[in-house]
Amino acid sequence: MNKHLKRFVIVVSLSIVALVFAQAYTKPQALQQILMTATVRGHVSGTTVDDAYSLKVHALFLERLDPSKRFFLQSDMDRLSFYEHAIDDEILQNTFNFFNEAITIYDERVHMVNRLYSSFLDSPISFEKEEYIETDIDKLRYKQNEADLIQIWRKVVKHQVLNKYLNLIEAKLATENEVYKSMYVPDGGHIDPDLELKARDKVRKDFEDSFKRRFEETDEDKKEIYFDALLNVFDTHTSYFPAEKKEDFDISISGKLEGIGAVLTEKDGFIKVVRIIPGSASWRQGKLKAEDLLLKVGQGTDDPVDLVGMKVKDAVRYIRGKKGTEVRLTIENPNGKISVIPIIRDIVEIEETYAKGLVIKHKIYKQKYGYIYLPKFYRDFKNFKGRNTTDDIRKELEKLNKSHVDGVLLDLRNNEGGALVDAVDTAGLFFGTGPVVQVKSRHHKASVLPDKNPSVTYDGPLVILINTYSASASEILAAALQDYERAVIVGSESSFGKGTVQTFANLDDILEKGRLPFKDLGSLKITIQKFYRINGGSTQYKGVIPDIILPDNHKELEVGERHLEHSLKWDTIEPVDYTKWSHPGLDIQDLNVRSQQRLSKSFMFTELNKHYDQINKERKNTLLSLNMESAFTRRERIESESKAYTETIKPFEYLQMTRSKGTKKPTKKEKRESEKKYFDALQKDHQVDESLNILHDLIEQLKDKN
Repeated sequence: MNKHLKRFVIVVSLSIVALVFAQAYTKPQALQQILMTATVRGHVSGTTVDDAYSLKVHALFLERLDPSKRFFLQSDMDRLSFYEHAIDDEILQNTFNFFNEAITIYDERVHMVNRLYSSFLDSPISFEKEEYIETDIDKLRYKQNEADLIQIWRKVVKHQVLNKYLNLIEAKLATENEVYKSMYVPDGGHIDPDLELKARDKVRKDFEDSFKRRFEETDEDKKEIYFDALLNVFDTHTSYFPAEKKEDFDISISGKLEGIGAVLTEKDGFIKVVRIIPGSASWRQGKLKAEDLLLKVGQGTDDPVDLVGMKVKDAVRYIRGKKGTEVRLTIENPNGKISVIPIIRDIVEIEETYAKGLVIKHKIYKQKYGYIYLPKFYRDFKNFKGRNTTDDIRKELEKLNKSHVDGVLLDLRNNEGGALVDAVDTAGLFFGTGPVVQVKSRHHKASVLPDKNPSVTYDGPLVILINTYSASASEILAAALQDYERAVIVGSESSFGKGTVQTFANLDDILEKGRLPFKDLGSLKITIQKFYRINGGSTQYKGVIPDIILPDNHKELEVGERHLEHSLKWDTIEPVDYTKWSHPGLDIQDLNVRSQQRLSKSFMFTELNKHYDQINKERKNTLLSLNMESAFTRRERIESESKAYTETIKPFEYLQMTRSKGTKKPTKKEKRESEKKYFDALQKDHQVDESLNILHDLIEQLKDKN
């Protein structure tokens, strides 16, 4: 990838700034100048630092400080509005007046709230009154005065105690006799005073820990948030990485962390799961999912630590641990169900991150289909003899050819991307030479990355399955094969929509060149290029729209670039010349009609759609009751619906999973068990089943027209 422009934009900019500015400034001032000058000069968007930019930074920084609007008052916002159009000027003058005043006010409010919340926990709390708390951040407003702020914190404390009490009472009811149950059933029974006191004590400890963390935040910690806001306005993937944060990033992409194997982010004051790393402890355990919110973390049987309001870098300190130890995560899934997930920490099983193929025999259609699952595009750039995606996919296709399959299903769901060279070369396994993707930076014309290998490994019917978590390199491959009309793309309403390239610049390397006094400045991650399809459209923001859309369990979730703040928008450049694949008789519309007819009659998809509707209804119900009976009834309803849906998921008995020809049977017991679990999951996968139906229709369609 032009070696990511090999630091031309970044290093030259940073060198100039380091030599001109850094000696005259303090470390934060030097860092601000280096970050801003490098980003202005090197970022793909060409964003201008002006009043409009200032307004965005102003809003983003205050939102990051107080996402739940539980500290700042409206009067504080009015006072800080003075700086709405001044941040660009402060950058030029290298001052931090807005930052300093915002932090001063914020710290005052934090200390004020710290003094008052404890009073709400000093006596028993009644849950008979029917009152509500709003949980949708977008619907919240800053309070007009301290009296209003006190009331919202009273409700926050009450909500926390209510949830703690319900957790305790549900555990107690599961083991107690009928007399106890008749007395303390939450919907209409009495409050158990011992459990209510225990719930208050737990909430008090959670708040004490939370505020302790806030008080321990240094000025440097808060400036990291500010620097990140300065950069995130350029786009969501451009950010500042302090040395410690960069180390966390390196660990997350290496696959060698002893932990649970989940990528996390901060969202509206919560820690949210972005994705599960294939082969990790979480992936093998199977219950933690993308979009889950992490509420607490506990070590084995120890009391859990509250994660609400915690920074990701602090949360991972509790979640990580040595291989073989247990971590217990309290999570809330998108439909509001709260549960505890125990995970035994382990090292990522690298084998599980590689492509794997198998043969699926369809007993009704009397056909054999090749199935290949690719969790990421991998390549060891330090070892040219190491495994890579292209070679592995080629080998799997060759084994499927020997198995005489009638068609192939390539599964790119949850594929986060990876090595660009493998997206290009893997696409080329399915057609002859030709362009695959265009790459463009701000300062250069678009360059075309082609497949140069004329050989075609597989030339038969092909369906590619994607979802909203298919990103980056997986979108490039799917888009190219869609443009060539080489494959039928099926899946979620769109892929993720990440069509940008980032590179890292180590700031300490630059300062070393200038022999300047600052160390441990961290790194700048900056977006320097965008991907474009060969038809000229970007994969950014919109993603890849499938030819045939299948319902999935992410439909109502806000997943993808279009839901990320300050993401770069979709645009176009000139298309390139390419020749479409010769597919006599290919009729996408006919395939789509047949699929929709099946879906309308499918029991499992009908139940799935009902499940969607229930999830969406619960997500829209953001005004939660603080009445004991109402809160318990809601819990029971969510649990009952979730259980009812789970019971509808049955295996498709007519699908038989077998190894492709040349694939050896696992020798170790745990590998055989893992394979069986994998086969069983595929046999219950309604999207795989319908994708195979579409593949069957495609095979028959092409057979009839030839």
